[in-house]
Amino acid sequence: MTETDTGNVIVGLSSLVDGKLVEMTTEGTEMRTMKYDSIDNTKLFDYPYSLSTNINGDIVVVDDYTKTVVVVDQGGHKKATYDAKNENLTKPFHPRFIATDKLGQIFISDYENSVVHLLDKDGVFLEFLISDKNGCSEPFGLSIDSLVRGQQQEFPHNHKDFKILLDRSEPQVIYTKDSVNFSVGVNLNKFK
Repeated sequence: MTETDTGNVIVGLSSLVDGKLVEMTTEGTEMRTMKYDSIDNTKLFDYPYSLSTNINGDIVVVDDYTKTVVVVDQGGHKKATYDAKNENLTKPFHPRFIATDKLGQIFISDYENSVVHLLDKDGVFLEFLISDKNGCSEPFGLSIDSLVRGQQQEFPHNHKDFKILLDRSEPQVIYTKDSVNFSVGVNLNKFK
């Protein structure tokens, strides 16, 4: 479930491989259902597991059945599908949770590869933001707040905090690791 910039709520619903999104007002009035692409009428996703909205008003969805991330525009048209096939992963891509920041960038926790993928606002891969090299292990959950601070939950019960640095002139990964927290910084201005 996620909230739109107008205050409506979007809920992902599925029964095995028959997924859809339902947008509702906070009072529970159904506004629209998104199951098929508004242009070519193809199925958008099978099992919407996690979703978020970005500054474009796009809806970003993890499809747990196809192991992809789908970006759908406000009109219900599929803009992009990210499957990580070109990213030289050691294990199959397994997106679990997603979050977006104030720049519209998309963060994806990849459980199998112990990495967080960073995509631009249109669903194009930019880089691996956090990986097992930074102490990331089986990221299961992910959230970004309005101050561009994040939390990553690991399976089964650990969580780690990180801060995204927006004002660096060069890309940097900076972290301090202790028993609970670490910080990661990367130059996000280079992607504007």
